[in-house]
Amino acid sequence: MKKLLRSFRARVCLFLFLGSAGLSPHASRAVTLTIGISDMGPLLSAAPNGQPAGVLGNILTEIARQEKWTLKTELCEWRDCMRKLRNGDIDLLPATSLTPERTTFLDYHQTPALQTWTQVYVRPDERIRTIEDLDGRRLVTLAGSIEYNYLETLLPGLGVRTRLIPADTLVQGFQQVQAGQADAVAADFFFGNITAPQYGLTGTPVILLPSGLYYATPKGRHAAVLRAIDRHLGAWKADPDSVYYRILTQWDNPRMRPADPPRTLEYEPAALAAAFLATLIALACAGYARHQTRRLRTVEHRLTTVLDHLDDLICIEDDDGRRRYANRPFRELFDPPGPEADRALIDAHDIPAAGLPAPKRGECVITQEQRPSPRTGRVHTFQSLKLPLREPDGSAGMFCTILTDITARVQAEDLARHNAFHDPLTGLPNRILLLDRLEQTLPGGRLEAGCAAVLILDLDDFKKLNDSRSHTIGDQVLREVARRLREHTLDRDMVSRASGDEFMVLLTQLGPDPETGAQRALKIAERLRLVLASTPLELGEQACVFTASIGLTLLHAGSTTASDAIREADLAMQRAKRLGGNRTVFYDHTLQTEFEQRLWMEKDLTLALNTSQLAMHIQPQYARDGRITGAELLARWTHPDQGPVSPALFVPLAEETSLINHLTYWSLGVACQALLDLQGLDETYPISVNISPKVLMDPGFGEAVRGLLKRSGAPGNRLIFEITEGVWIQDVEATARRMRELNRLGIRFSIDDFGTGYSNLSSLMRLPIFELKIDQSLIRNLPGDPDSIAIARLILAMAGQLDFWVVAEGVEDEPQADFLARHGCDAMQGYLFARPMPIDDWLGSVRQRRGPSGH
Repeated sequence: MKKLLRSFRARVCLFLFLGSAGLSPHASRAVTLTIGISDMGPLLSAAPNGQPAGVLGNILTEIARQEKWTLKTELCEWRDCMRKLRNGDIDLLPATSLTPERTTFLDYHQTPALQTWTQVYVRPDERIRTIEDLDGRRLVTLAGSIEYNYLETLLPGLGVRTRLIPADTLVQGFQQVQAGQADAVAADFFFGNITAPQYGLTGTPVILLPSGLYYATPKGRHAAVLRAIDRHLGAWKADPDSVYYRILTQWDNPRMRPADPPRTLEYEPAALAAAFLATLIALACAGYARHQTRRLRTVEHRLTTVLDHLDDLICIEDDDGRRRYANRPFRELFDPPGPEADRALIDAHDIPAAGLPAPKRGECVITQEQRPSPRTGRVHTFQSLKLPLREPDGSAGMFCTILTDITARVQAEDLARHNAFHDPLTGLPNRILLLDRLEQTLPGGRLEAGCAAVLILDLDDFKKLNDSRSHTIGDQVLREVARRLREHTLDRDMVSRASGDEFMVLLTQLGPDPETGAQRALKIAERLRLVLASTPLELGEQACVFTASIGLTLLHAGSTTASDAIREADLAMQRAKRLGGNRTVFYDHTLQTEFEQRLWMEKDLTLALNTSQLAMHIQPQYARDGRITGAELLARWTHPDQGPVSPALFVPLAEETSLINHLTYWSLGVACQALLDLQGLDETYPISVNISPKVLMDPGFGEAVRGLLKRSGAPGNRLIFEITEGVWIQDVEATARRMRELNRLGIRFSIDDFGTGYSNLSSLMRLPIFELKIDQSLIRNLPGDPDSIAIARLILAMAGQLDFWVVAEGVEDEPQADFLARHGCDAMQGYLFARPMPIDDWLGSVRQRRGPSGH
């Protein structure tokens, strides 16, 4: 090692001034910059006129003059300056070292303003020659500086128990040593060599932390300023007669001038490690030249200690590929375990430093490579910098390799790329990846084997499962759905989780013609639907059964874009939802027409609220003896362009949106007024209003009805709320509580469309039901159809036993009415008796029937 360091002293000094050259100057926009100045003596200070002074101050002032910047200074202690820079209170701070931690909140230029190192200074009577001599001593260093943080970590690791004393300024540190309040001070050698004599101190051979000094700015600000600084430093350092070297000479420090014009070298951030190594070797060489053999061993130990505490892996090889030096991180990772690990020379052909044709040609090579470690058994990824170490005659007899382990970073980048295109919960491809694959599958890319298909699958009532059983259970269900879909599709197909409880499947190679492709796609979709619905998922003590609504569209030679295919499949899936779920719907063009119709209906229905387009009609109900026993209110919409719109179209649409709330409360207001108008005519029969299950179970519905009855003065006991059988399927107890709350206001309940749903008689008995309305689909075929007769007689007999009032709706002829009357139906409603009519027309007919006196 000693011979190596002596023989290469001249060649490694070249790397002290690594930089960028060949950059042409550019004009900078005039700016005003606030410069933080911490008094560092000849390195950095403030002149009497307030402008920056010292080496770094003069360099910055000259750059500002040429760039036409205006500089303002703000004096502060180093730690305060750093805090203000981080907070953006100042724009630029000179004499800042570059560390990975600081790059998270600061920006730097590329070319260092000065190459420097830290040296320890003491009183002449102190004998400190090595780092070990600092054991038990008091060492002052600048608070918040990189030197302080470095020593705080390094010294304990070497077993050196030194008391570190933070100082606000370096001058304060020199004063403390002079006064005997400390034993030594660690300072930048440029500042220390000039300042130490002023306080009667002298430098020691203890040299630490070679580094560059930069001008730093707050993160994300003043990028143009940093580029301008780089342009000037690069050009000036390449010219030995430049203003840069004149400033260094002015401050009487010729050591900063290179012996030869610096080589220009393009390099990545990893080249800073090369400069770092070259600086250490140069310092060691200078130490060997100045000191006797007795001190050589100490300096060598110091150098090895510093290199062994670097994170980078460093190796030096000779021209034959034989390893001459490796620091501890390199040995720990690549040397095999056991006695062979102590070999002084190792054949390097199987380690990352091998293969150096480019460095032999005098080039600096930066690559990324992967190598296995015998110690860890894992493959590591490295950022590799390989460079020649030149002899005095210019030949490259030694080669240095610096490896930075970027395995964790590469793994994080790979994970980020994977997560960008995959769902983290299920591991499935996400919507972005499926759309990309779909674009490739369409005719614009390549349509494999003639036909493909897109399937969109949406779990039925998944939100209710999530709300009632927790999101953890919901996540288990989603993972199970993903697993089943993967198991029952082919490898060439793609299963994707699009969002929430929605999955998409791209089916490929379905056949050469659309008919065959459609049959195969529908068969696969049905198989997937049954796979989900047939096997319950065991979740602790309970089993969960989940079904899905599936929309399917075929891709063939006529298909256009991926977005069109997704839209078609989504329309089909929405139709499957509206049909009750747990089914597959194939897209056809009528779905597009229906979708467009729904769009204009939703928009225009919103505009129709509170206008004359919406009107309430009334249809009376008659007993067997011809008496009027009640009436039902029915909403009617007359569109200004489309004419009358069927309630079968706009009422379900309102159910799916918030419009149903407006329609319901409007209907109740009209019903209350109609009750009062009929009461004024001595008509006291009840009025029925259809109530949406969504509105009925709204937490504020009971109070809203109470307030409406109070404001209007309408009798609640003459209001009947018609609800469908499905309202209590999810939670019969909650439904019963809400119905009893409204019962206390006098309101009675009727089960609408009875006989078409899934009525459970035990549930029916637990609800406060007053009336059953037999659906018109069961009345239509009376009295000629045996099945209709059996069902109607069964309902009427059951109602008689349970004391329910029964109304048959949709009665259109006399035979139907006669059959119902004979079998005990209480009331009938339909075109045979009266068509729905505007309420004012009905009130008019009542007045006419009662005569001029109104009685």
